[in-house]
Amino acid sequence: MAIGDAGRISATALRDHLKISTGSLYYNLRQLKGFVTQDSDRNYVLTEDGLKVYKVLREGGTVSPEIFRPKTPSKLATALSILFFPLWLYTPLYENLGVTISLPILSFALSSVLLIYTRSTTFLLHFYNAQPSPLEIVGRHLLNILILYGLISLLALLFSGVLFHARREGEPLLARVRSVVGGSLQDEVKFLLALMVAVLPLMFFPAIISVNKLFHLGLIPPMGTPQYFQIRDIFLIVAQGLSLPFLTALTAYGRRLNGSTAALVILILFFISHTMYQLMISYPT
Repeated sequence: MAIGDAGRISATALRDHLKISTGSLYYNLRQLKGFVTQDSDRNYVLTEDGLKVYKVLREGGTVSPEIFRPKTPSKLATALSILFFPLWLYTPLYENLGVTISLPILSFALSSVLLIYTRSTTFLLHFYNAQPSPLEIVGRHLLNILILYGLISLLALLFSGVLFHARREGEPLLARVRSVVGGSLQDEVKFLLALMVAVLPLMFFPAIISVNKLFHLGLIPPMGTPQYFQIRDIFLIVAQGLSLPFLTALTAYGRRLNGSTAALVILILFFISHTMYQLMISYPT
């Protein structure tokens, strides 16, 4: 409606008019592919189908889903989408200042407590036994979040295709890069804070160890036995499986990627993490 009312409008003007973040703007513009496009001056305009939708909405009518959008998914498909692609989490994290600050702090604090109690440190999506002081464990966890931030950003930039499109379409490379990474300092800070929340499901692993240790449940066999490594790896895989949807949704939302590209980025991240883990246990320092 805002684009249709303006006729043509720049990304900055559209963002200011809607009073939303740059991340939300670009993510939703990508979802309107086929209805919204850009002219030679990089202003946003409606396509032919977009104009039809705009006219119907302006006249108070109803847009036919059979013509303009995919068939409405079933309740099961909607529930699975919410569960395995939780974009709903990141709208308040990006748009509500109180949530933006408080939820990451609470997530990081909880993660730190679990890591300290289990004497563990994180590297990418894996855990390692550690004997440093609590302050060192917290510092290593924060460093790992920064490493995840940099690696996800780099992979998102590579697989978004903007490096190649920039050369072909004649648009400055920096402008293309900033459409994925580095749009604004505020958006980058929000992405980093949201990442603290996205890795919280990964803490299922130290949480299980903590509960087992605290209540003597016997969920994990004694260290050094063959069963110990089998059960430990099962819990680790579950923790990683829980974290992957949250990381994928954040990558899609915060890096303005479609769902399939974001999933590819996170799967490659998991592969890198697994490879590094195998190298570290094969060649311990």
